[in-house]
Amino acid sequence: MALDPIPSWSSAASESIGLFYRKLQPIEVYVEDSNSEAFYFELLNRMITNDKKIRKIIPLHGRTHVIRHCENYQHATPALFLIDGDLDIFFAKRELGKTNLFQHKAYCIENYLFCKQAARELIVDASGITLRENAITEQEWNTVLTPLTQLKELFITFAAARSVHPELKTVSHGFASIITQKFRKQAPVIDDNKIADLDRAITLECIQKVGQQAWDRVRQDIANNSSAIPPIDGVSGKDFLLPMLDHFIRSKGCGSSSTHSLMFKLAKYCSLDRLQDLQKALNDVISGSNFVSH
Repeated sequence: MALDPIPSWSSAASESIGLFYRKLQPIEVYVEDSNSEAFYFELLNRMITNDKKIRKIIPLHGRTHVIRHCENYQHATPALFLIDGDLDIFFAKRELGKTNLFQHKAYCIENYLFCKQAARELIVDASGITLRENAITEQEWNTVLTPLTQLKELFITFAAARSVHPELKTVSHGFASIITQKFRKQAPVIDDNKIADLDRAITLECIQKVGQQAWDRVRQDIANNSSAIPPIDGVSGKDFLLPMLDHFIRSKGCGSSSTHSLMFKLAKYCSLDRLQDLQKALNDVISGSNFVSH
């Protein structure tokens, strides 16, 4: 017998959840993603510099809902609104002029979990006998990072495709589209040829849509405008980097886990160095200051 689906709050109902927690926490935090409360709870509470802690993360089920609630929010209780950068980062496109709306400079919040420090802790925890200094060698980590440059080029193509052929499937191809199972008892590996094939296939679709000259111009403009984006920020953390990291730590003895479980574990251990802007925004809003998105 089929089970009834687990009920979920509508975005409108979710917006009101903060009312019940205003006396219990120093700030209301609104995020895009459903089923992300535990991960954000762990990560953001690590960033707070005083003894007050967040008690409830409020997911609004989509970027548009977060932006709308930010625009309409009028309560005196401090509130922070978090949205991802997405492919907009390749166009230097940001949500401007909105009070306490924080847009990540990376593709998504998951990009900040792609972290050697966190991976090392998960490997040590899984082993019980491996010393931290031996958990990941520099050569191993450099090998993990090697595909990112080619993947950023793929994401430049994705961004250009969104501009000229928006209905074309791009990021949603996901990590599975670029890996190959070379040996039955070993984990799949990233396949440079598959990355190139996917890039080429999308390019051809776009050329058929707008012509070679228009495509070359659009893609080159995006490549030029995004030259300063580090590959670790430009590739989707959720769709590509986290599966890549999961494959790596499993090859080092970690057991398999769900995406949500992996995110929670990484949030406990990841370095906060790349999250300093978010940490400042969070603590400033808690202290009563506001900022305007830029």
